[in-house]
Formats: sequence, structure tokens, C-alpha cells
Amino acid sequence: MKRITIGLGLMALAVLLHGCGGGGAGGGAGIVANERVAFVRVVDPATGNPVPGAEVHFVTDTGNIPLRRVVATQTANPNEISLSLARTVKSDAREGDFVLSGIGGDLVFRGLWVRQPAGYTAIVRHITPENIRRVIQTPASPTTQAACLVASNRAGVVRVVFGGPGVIDFGVIEIFPNNPQVPPPPVDDVCP
Repeated sequence: MKRITIGLGLMALAVLLHGCGGGGAGGGAGIVANERVAFVRVVDPATGNPVPGAEVHFVTDTGNIPLRRVVATQTANPNEISLSLARTVKSDAREGDFVLSGIGGDLVFRGLWVRQPAGYTAIVRHITPENIRRVIQTPASPTTQAACLVASNRAGVVRVVFGGPGVIDFGVIEIFPNNPQVPPPPVDDVCP
């Protein structure tokens, strides 16, 4: 966690010293730091609002790295990041989004694992920035099995799959509420 905090601080300093670029379709601010930063939005499909208590983990062959939840102001919680700092990464970031900085190029990415909070089902729909949709049933604990992970189609060595430093935008993850008025769609892959 200390490495993530230091990395975010350096990234913010680099942006302040070199100015912001970006623009376009909600792209990130001009990332000058030497790192890759993952971004994903997690919402309730019925309301479009963030899902309190959700967790997202960057799953690798060597372990799982929790993404930090975007909150209004900086707190002492190492699993949170302030909205102002998150917006230096992605200009349209909002509270409830998730960010992970300092992703090593030699890590082997397997996918994103989502822990749903109470009141929600294990069914999630991933919508990529290219509007490709996939419905997954997430397991109770992280796994490296592709059928159980969001963005598993991008599995591989980080520097090969995602290229050099910059923002890795994973799009939107919808977590379906445990509500008969909002039935989840059928899953595309069966998670063993």
C-alpha cells in the first residue's frame, strides 16, 4: 500500500509540474509518470449509482491487488483515494470509481475480481469502453479462472497486453441488486 500511495503522489506531482493534457472522450489527464494506472467504474444497473461496499481486485499470477475506491476527500484509509487525485488520472472520475497505480510491467494479469456487498447478487456485467458486454458470475473469493473474472480476455504480461505507461480503462462493471424488479441477465460464462 505504501508503494501505491507513493506512486500516486509522484503521479500527481508530475501532472502538476508538466500540466494536464488529455481531453477527448473523457480521457485521462496527461500522465507523465512512469507507470500504468487501472481505472474502472462500478455501478448499480438499476440506479447508475456507485455500489457502496463493493471491492475490485487486480488478479495476477502472484497475488491480488485491491483497487482503491475514489472518495470525496483524502482519508487515512489506504484503500481509498481522493476524487481530486483520481481526476489527475481520469478527468471524468467520480466518487465510487476504482483506481490502481504503479502496475508493474512484468506482472501476469488474469482479470478483475469483484466482491459484491450485501444486498447484491454475484452476477456482474462488464461493459468495455468499446461497448462490448459480458455477464459473469463472480466467485466468493479470487481465482485465476477466466470464466470468473472481468476483463479476462486481456490476460497476459502487463507490458505486452497494455503497452507502456498510461491509463488502462476497464470501462464499467454493473453489479446486480438482489431485487426481483431488476433480474440479472443470463451469464455468458459459467464460473466453476
